[in-house]
Amino acid sequence: MLHLDHYRMGVRYKGLEGLSEVGFKQQQVRLEDLFPTADRLILSMKAYFQRLGSAASIIYEVPDLRFGVVEENRVFEMAVLNPRGDYMGLIIDILALDIRDATLMMDDMEKTCGLIRAKFSEVLGLLEISENDYVRRLSDSMRLLATELRR
Repeated sequence: MLHLDHYRMGVRYKGLEGLSEVGFKQQQVRLEDLFPTADRLILSMKAYFQRLGSAASIIYEVPDLRFGVVEENRVFEMAVLNPRGDYMGLIIDILALDIRDATLMMDDMEKTCGLIRAKFSEVLGLLEISENDYVRRLSDSMRLLATELRR
C-alpha cells in the first residue's frame, strides 16, 4: 500500500535503496535533450534509463495526457486535463547502493526536469493510473534497475 500523502516514496529492493516520485514537467523540453546519455526503453510507458555510478533511474513520461498545471515553487496546486496543455505527467524511479546516492540523484533529476512535485493522492487519479498499476510498474522498475546495478 502506498503512502498517498507523501511526495516521495522510499523503496528497498534486494539490498538496494531507492525512491519513487510522481509529478509534472513542462513538455517544451524533451527528456532526451535533458539526459542525452539515457537509453530509451519501451516499457508500459515511454521511459528513459540512466545509470550514474552506483545509482540508476528510470524516468517515465505519461505520453497521452496533457494538463494545465498551477504550481507554487515547483509544488503542485492544481491540474486540469487539457489536450493543449503544456504539462505532462512524469514518474521517476531511482535505485542505488545507498539512500544518500538515491537522494542526490533524485534531487538532480527534479532540478533538471523542472519537476513539479505532487503527492501520490493528488496525481494518480489525474494520470489515470491505479495504485495497483503503479505498484506493479514500480516492481518492474526495481527489477530492471537492480539487474543493471549488479552488472
